[in-house]
Amino acid sequence: MTEAALSRTDLLTHLNRLELRFESSASVVASDAHDDPATLEWHCRAVLPLWEPDDDKAEADNARLLAPGVSLAQLSRGERQELTIFTMSGLTLDLWRIGNVYESLDSRDADYEHFAPIFDKSGDLGLHSDLEECLVSGDQVVIIDRARIAPAWRGLGGVGRLLIGRLLRWVAGHAALVATHPYPIDIPVGERDGDAREAREKAVVQGIWQSLGFAPFCKDVWVMQPYLSAHGDAVERLEAALARHL
Repeated sequence: MTEAALSRTDLLTHLNRLELRFESSASVVASDAHDDPATLEWHCRAVLPLWEPDDDKAEADNARLLAPGVSLAQLSRGERQELTIFTMSGLTLDLWRIGNVYESLDSRDADYEHFAPIFDKSGDLGLHSDLEECLVSGDQVVIIDRARIAPAWRGLGGVGRLLIGRLLRWVAGHAALVATHPYPIDIPVGERDGDAREAREKAVVQGIWQSLGFAPFCKDVWVMQPYLSAHGDAVERLEAALARHL
């Protein structure tokens, strides 16, 4: 970011203007494993709207918000622009109705194969026996495939983690379990052969999810158990820490 770019404090003053957006889709009738009606694909965004400036100061503020690194994407809608500063996507599985969990995961992006170990055909509703206690809080498994925040918003005291927590309130309302596969997806593909860098950055990403009440389960899959208080307590602490900006 340049000298004219927004400072950390300036960016936080825009936090209370963010809007959460959701898109989801599920099939009505199954034609194959990918179309199982018991699976819901979803995408979430945190958007900062920018209205047409009415004075020089507003124009300057908008120009700084449009600088590289402040958003992941920019979209024009009539008289205003929308800056996407955070995205999260994944899948929700209804354990009561799903036909075959493994086939449904296998039919999608290879990333979803990481989550196969949390399921077991011999377990209650097909969930691994070590996780069956989670069924007291719901009958759905929420898989977070990817979560990204624009570079300028990183290191601001937990903005990304706060957005994950707020979004999960809507996405994981009936979840028995929430799972993710922490990995530093921003490492360029051609640079992922550096074991030391990958391990270092993976540890950072895992630490972020751990601070939200997620814990390692197996094979780099981390889970959050909604019936426990760890996640809710973590989000409440983040809200308290960022309260003056909300």
